[in-house]
Amino acid sequence: MSVLADGGSHEGQLVLADGQLVAVFAWVTPEETVGGLERAGGWFLEAGFGPCSGLLSTTPPVLATLDDAVTWVRGRLDNGLIPS
Repeated sequence: MSVLADGGSHEGQLVLADGQLVAVFAWVTPEETVGGLERAGGWFLEAGFGPCSGLLSTTPPVLATLDDAVTWVRGRLDNGLIPS
């Protein structure tokens, strides 16, 4: 699903758990900056809900693969509201 972020369209992925939206990841390139920091390309946590809330993290993750993103979400769900 396309995500309109930072003035442009990005490839996006919705992550559901038990039928509920818990995270939205958007693909960012190495040339793009996230939070003013240059990073490698990957899946950026555009929005998180519940235990995946970006409000719990000062630096939302950029994960190399979708498998890494799913692992990150599962960890957050398994651990509840633990700040990263």
